[in-house]
Amino acid sequence: MNDSINITQNYENLPSLFHQYANQQLSAQDQKVHESLHRRQIPLSNISRLEDAYKISFEIANNISLNFIENQVLRQIEVAADFIRDFQIGILGQRTGIFQLYEIEIAIDHHLRKTLIFEAGKLSIYIPYCQSRFIGRYLQYQELKKLWNRGKHLAKDSPIRKLWWLFNPIGEFRSNLRATLVLAAQKQILGIDKFVLKFGLADLSDSDAQPPENLTLDYKSSSFKDNVIAFLKASVNEEKLGLNLELALKDQDDSSLIKLLNLYRENLTDSAQIEELIETSALSLQEVIHEEKSKVNLKMFGFVNVGNYHRIDVELNFSSGYLKKYVEIISRKAEVKAIQFGFVNVYTIDDITVKPSFHGAIKVNFEAAALERALRELFPQDSLLTPK
Repeated sequence: MNDSINITQNYENLPSLFHQYANQQLSAQDQKVHESLHRRQIPLSNISRLEDAYKISFEIANNISLNFIENQVLRQIEVAADFIRDFQIGILGQRTGIFQLYEIEIAIDHHLRKTLIFEAGKLSIYIPYCQSRFIGRYLQYQELKKLWNRGKHLAKDSPIRKLWWLFNPIGEFRSNLRATLVLAAQKQILGIDKFVLKFGLADLSDSDAQPPENLTLDYKSSSFKDNVIAFLKASVNEEKLGLNLELALKDQDDSSLIKLLNLYRENLTDSAQIEELIETSALSLQEVIHEEKSKVNLKMFGFVNVGNYHRIDVELNFSSGYLKKYVEIISRKAEVKAIQFGFVNVYTIDDITVKPSFHGAIKVNFEAAALERALRELFPQDSLLTPK
């Protein structure tokens, strides 16, 4: 427990002291969030502090003697702050389109209710007063995570609960996909950094940067422009991008190409776009859910392969936005053997009691999406983005 707060014998002050302790806990956890996201090379400039983005509140029933359960409430505050910390890290500090948490309410009541209730962005944790007072009960962190991941905070008739494995912002499916995209981004960033260092460009962000006249021996046979184009062509899927990079960039000067590499690198670390692609992947997967009986034999090759097994049973419809072209869903209605090659391969197989079910693979062309955004930012007239 944080020693910076002093719980006195003036129990009338306990509610305000609980609020103070909650703010202290969020502030303390914020540093851990920033350290974690920094290790993932996520820019921190657009990420709000925990105490600004989230709230820990209290709902205390009448005739509750807080002095008997103050320690349990403090422990519950710590659990809530830990959960918010991990939630913020899990979503890379970004708001999600379908499901978002804004507040955790600690509700203390005489009556035993459902442990968790979620409504309108607020997760309520119920502490039954008698059990808390006489047996020291509060909802511990691991139990909270388990209930959350099982969708127990949602109403039984909620369609989202039936698809919770897909829509859970910090669930296995999205966490695995998020991890593969971050790894893909880090690989591309490393490639960009090695590439520019060979040309003596230590700082891509310098708008006046130019490649030196005396390049290394490996590059004397071709121009800086040729090497940039070759690097980008090897980095992205031109077919998904929808243009021929060699034709599109042949008239650009070296300064513009350096700016393009800089924007491309920035977009690879943009956690907002990563979350957009994850959202699009989930929605695209949902759209192809249908009744089927399948036998699937998956073989996957590449640097990162992530598997997941679930089953779902509700049909929903959402719009996936412009990024949908960079998300490929491979559905299989019959006995199919699927083989995938590449750096990022994520598949999911679901299999619940009720129809429909889906058996498929997701392929995300993250690098092409990041490069298209860079091209649109650098050349807003869209003159380059002409299909091949």
